[in-house]
Amino acid sequence: MALAPRPRTTPRKSLRSSRPVPAPAHRLQQSAWRGHVGLVGIVQMFRFATFAAATAVALTLAAPASATTTFNLGGSNTTLATGAALTQTKDGITISATGYTFASSPITFQNLMSGADAATVLSGLTAKSIRREATGIGVCWSGEAGNQCNQVDADGPNEILRIVVSEGVSLLSATFDRVDNNDTLKLYGVTMDGKLQHLGYGGIFDGAGTSMGVTGANGGAWLSGTGDDQVYQVNLNTAGYKEFWFGNNNDAADGYRLDSLTVTAVPEPTTWALMIGGFGLAGAALRRRRSLAVAMA
Repeated sequence: MALAPRPRTTPRKSLRSSRPVPAPAHRLQQSAWRGHVGLVGIVQMFRFATFAAATAVALTLAAPASATTTFNLGGSNTTLATGAALTQTKDGITISATGYTFASSPITFQNLMSGADAATVLSGLTAKSIRREATGIGVCWSGEAGNQCNQVDADGPNEILRIVVSEGVSLLSATFDRVDNNDTLKLYGVTMDGKLQHLGYGGIFDGAGTSMGVTGANGGAWLSGTGDDQVYQVNLNTAGYKEFWFGNNNDAADGYRLDSLTVTAVPEPTTWALMIGGFGLAGAALRRRRSLAVAMA
């Protein structure tokens, strides 16, 4: 008689195999090290990205400080209404030109305004018109002859050509047209906190393109020459001014026009703080990156 097949039985699970087998110590160390390295790598990548971003921001903020902008003021013959401003905008900077007269002599006016509040001084001036022609702009009033209405300060009342800038700038150069041998120039600046300063003059012109630095000396600069486009170079790269007032040293020595201005923007204190903070953040990220590298070694 044939024997029936023996039924298969499910092998019993070994109690030993059902228990988790602890990993060797060296594998645990390797796993922990890999996790540490991965975390450090992520931190390094984040720190490097922060460093790169901070550096880019700092460089971006620093770049505009060296850019120069030139405003050409000459144009079609136009006489603005009394007190109206001739404005131009370029490279994000806006300038506005207005004209005024004052009753005192130029020397007395200089003494009155040195260190004074600009708004207070301005309130005592009389608004006039701006006249623009191809050769530049000047201050015009009803009593002037037609051929004198485009001059910075023609015969008669003492006149001021006021240039207001939308932000703090250094005035690098100003181009004057129709300069003759008896013209004088006085330059005043308004600081960022609204104080007037007599910027003085640096020497005597002698031909087109002559440059001279403003030293703060008393008196006015003689614009010596008979040609066009005499250049007045003002060295103000270490300070910011928000207004420039052009006058003269002698009411009879003023027959020129302001043709152009070249300025460079001066970063505001908040901009400097952001730039310095950006460099500080970049440095901190770099130091952190180095310390992590040392800890891994």
